Amino acid sequence: MKEKVQAVPVTPLMGTERACFEQHRDHLCAAYASQVQGLVDEWEATSEAVGALRRKRFLDVRMGTFFGSIAFRVHQGIDRNGRWVSPALEFLGVRPNQRYSPDMEKRMAVFAAETLSYERAARVSEATWFTISDDAVRAVVLRLGEIAQDNPPTGMLPGAASPEDTLVVMADGWNARHRGENWGRNKKNRKLPERVHWHEIRSAAIFKLSALLAVSGKRKAIMDKHVVAVPAETSPYDFGVLLHQEAVRMGLPRAKAVFFVMDGGVWLWHVYKDRFEKCSKAMLDFYHLSQHLHALGAALHGTGSAKAAAWCGKILHDLKHKSPNRLFKTLDELLKEPPSGDPAVLEVIREQNAYFRSHAEHMDYAKNAAQGVPIGSGSVESLCSQFQNRLKRTGQFWTKTGFAALLRVTVRHWNRELDSLWQASAA
Repeated sequence: MKEKVQAVPVTPLMGTERACFEQHRDHLCAAYASQVQGLVDEWEATSEAVGALRRKRFLDVRMGTFFGSIAFRVHQGIDRNGRWVSPALEFLGVRPNQRYSPDMEKRMAVFAAETLSYERAARVSEATWFTISDDAVRAVVLRLGEIAQDNPPTGMLPGAASPEDTLVVMADGWNARHRGENWGRNKKNRKLPERVHWHEIRSAAIFKLSALLAVSGKRKAIMDKHVVAVPAETSPYDFGVLLHQEAVRMGLPRAKAVFFVMDGGVWLWHVYKDRFEKCSKAMLDFYHLSQHLHALGAALHGTGSAKAAAWCGKILHDLKHKSPNRLFKTLDELLKEPPSGDPAVLEVIREQNAYFRSHAEHMDYAKNAAQGVPIGSGSVESLCSQFQNRLKRTGQFWTKTGFAALLRVTVRHWNRELDSLWQASAA
């Protein structure tokens, strides 16, 4: 246990604000409890559900709040189906065994999403005038994660695209560590199956082109985006269904134009063809394309050679500022007159030719860039990095349930839809 740090002299104002709050906390707590009790009494006085209860009696409820623990009393009894119920708790949106008020749960959810661990969330709470344990934060996140799973958000988003807007969709995946079947067993026993399982987490960002603004020089940033992410073992099909639903909420049907930017992942193109091909234009990530071109250049002119760099540079310049004509003309020449009879070089030429031909309709970079559309999927890669900063840190090995719960809560928080979890629970 750490020794208590000796207090040091501070300015007269330092701590006065908190001391004032602590001085009035009991009064605020009592006032809040009184308001809650008044709300219950007023509703129960006219409630037919309460009047119809048999064997009616009082139930004392205790709940943690920002001001401290409060207590209030509600009626409970047997309903017409023979169940013990408390209609007032359903009216308040209080779930069975709920230990904290909605406001407290929201604070805990935000701390869990924004800090690096449940332990740090608990430590941060100490500096924000209430104290919680890391176990309490985790329990709340698990509970909210179940609600989020059963109650997907609906309705058009406030910042949805209008007929004058261009909508951009970017999707990608990243890997997270999960606990395997033999997690905790002696890792020296090589006969055991994997102790750790890696799972791809499919994610996407949807934003209006007008939200992409220059922040310094040529660097741009998205001021407002809608986030989509699904837990481990979600199929590409189910991810595509959800992504399309969220794109519709972002105004996909009424947008002036829609672009879907992605790398060469096969599952991504299946999602595009299944859900977006008829309503958007696909674009291959420019930087992913350049990797394939550099692989071809290395085979032709040597890995890391100046000649290979110059050869790739000319083609990439034309791709970015003119058209793909130079690329396909070069490929035709290479197939007709290969620079080498080496089977390995010939195989690279054939492979890369097939790759580029399959994406011939997805390389209109110059025209798209002229409209301000990003030609790279850096925005979703940045999003994946943000997820990893929270969910893929050293020492984090998740259960599927725990990971899914925190992911869903984090997505709701980042999309500013966290309040929908309490609306859903009270429905």
